[in-house]
Amino acid sequence: MSRHIRALEVQSFRGLQKLCIKDLAPINIFTGDNNSGKTSILELIESLDAPGNLSMWRSLIRKERFSPLSFGLSFYEGLINLFNVDDEDLRISYEVEFTNGEKDQIELVGKINEEVLSGKEIYEMTGFSYDEEEEGEEESENVEKFTLQILLNGNVIAQNEMYDIERRNRLEKQEDLKLVDVTYISPVRHTEGTVFLNSVLDNPELYEQMIQILQEFDPGIISINVDNANEKFRRGNVYKILSKNHSKALPLNVYGDGMKKALLLMSAVIKTKGGILLLDEFETAIHTTAMDTTFKWILETCVRLDVQLFLTTHSEEAIDKVLKCSPELQDKIKVFTLYKNDKETVVRALTAHKAIEIKDEMGLELR
Repeated sequence: MSRHIRALEVQSFRGLQKLCIKDLAPINIFTGDNNSGKTSILELIESLDAPGNLSMWRSLIRKERFSPLSFGLSFYEGLINLFNVDDEDLRISYEVEFTNGEKDQIELVGKINEEVLSGKEIYEMTGFSYDEEEEGEEESENVEKFTLQILLNGNVIAQNEMYDIERRNRLEKQEDLKLVDVTYISPVRHTEGTVFLNSVLDNPELYEQMIQILQEFDPGIISINVDNANEKFRRGNVYKILSKNHSKALPLNVYGDGMKKALLLMSAVIKTKGGILLLDEFETAIHTTAMDTTFKWILETCVRLDVQLFLTTHSEEAIDKVLKCSPELQDKIKVFTLYKNDKETVVRALTAHKAIEIKDEMGLELR
């Protein structure tokens, strides 16, 4: 049986405070103003894939998500930035209730203090060699140290300490524990040319359906496959698309962002069978003329493959398309609008039917 989410209660994470989301549906749309917490909710759900993995938590810094950990923010900065900067108490805390009735409480508890380190220790942490024969008295310095514990249902599953001068992280204890299978797709992931094609090729029926959707972008498309030529001389896969409109198969990256995004989203649905799929700003790059068929296939295939879907968007048009593209699925869709005040985040939950009524009959916005 798939492990999907029924409710999420967030005590604190980034800007989210005292947020309770109940009665989650098979298909969930999250909307609201900028910085209302939509992506933060996806990040918390993504963390359920590996809550005891410190590198996973560090990767949730959005601008660093697809960069090597050795670049940009240090491991120290990346983890500290997960916490609410306005709170003295460095604590992330949330509880997840699953559809099978089970609950898990996850906490990250951090503490910052100063520690005196010798010159030799500082040199080693910053990656430089230390010459013990160098003349002069060894100097010591006060250095910030961050101590972190991750707890699952009150039990420590990971812990670490790190200094703000360290170039690399020293993992002390972490547990590769998976609570659910999660796939996250960022708003710009399609620009990398990512496709979960192996999952698609294992399902001929869905592969054919996917090709039909892609014909919205290029009516001549016949197939898409991995190009194995010269594979040992390159990093990653090259996907080739065969179309009647071209004399030979062309790489996916020569096509527009709209088709790359549609292909990525559809292949992600198939890859995530039985799990949870997170699509952040899902409509990005997809032209309005292709939204109906693309979204309809995504929603219907998610239900067919038992994939719980979470979507975020700023777009009223995209919300309207999702609500109406497959009327028979409206009982499985809910819309959550997030609002922030000084001390907490509140949410308005609507069924698809009520959301359509508010939008069409009352002329009100859903975001």
